[in-house]
Amino acid sequence: MDKKKIIAIIILVIAAIIGWYFMYFTKTPAYSLNMARESIEKHDVLTFKKHVDLERVLDSALDDFISVELEKPEIKNNPFKGLARNIFNSLKPEIVKELTDECYAKIADDKTDENNEKSNTNAATPADKMKAKTGIGQLKFKEMKDAVIVDDKAILPVICVFENDPSKEVTLQLEMKRLEDKTWQVIRVYNFKEYIELMESK
Repeated sequence: MDKKKIIAIIILVIAAIIGWYFMYFTKTPAYSLNMARESIEKHDVLTFKKHVDLERVLDSALDDFISVELEKPEIKNNPFKGLARNIFNSLKPEIVKELTDECYAKIADDKTDENNEKSNTNAATPADKMKAKTGIGQLKFKEMKDAVIVDDKAILPVICVFENDPSKEVTLQLEMKRLEDKTWQVIRVYNFKEYIELMESK
């Protein structure tokens, strides 16, 4: 076999390996999460919606948040605890919608802060209040670990650091589901309750 044929075969093998890896990687949870991250930078709401079911994420996050609040010593044994839970459940759909609409509006808004001065007020939005309460706004992405995949569900560990103290890390376990085109969508922060409890203990 001459050198040209050997080189051609090597090139074909390398191309096949690269093609297989590309097809495989684009169907991983990590790739889909990165697509969601890039969609925020590009103000691409449609792509973000494809890879993040924000209403479902917020719905479960609010459940976790209220569960932690209702287990606090000053509330846990309060006779009106059940009433408070019922009131929250009745208000939750409206809260989720408001938070979702606000997040989508922020993703879609490609104006600079300077151009947004006219809309800058001292009133904190629901999303701002939630970020302040949970500390989620302080988190910065560091890295992703390998996802654990079982059938059409996956748990993707995402390691974040705190903006005011990069030496401190927290791992958020993102629950994802496989879509029809074999890409993935975030549906829940699996360990959000544990994260809130961690923040409450600080």
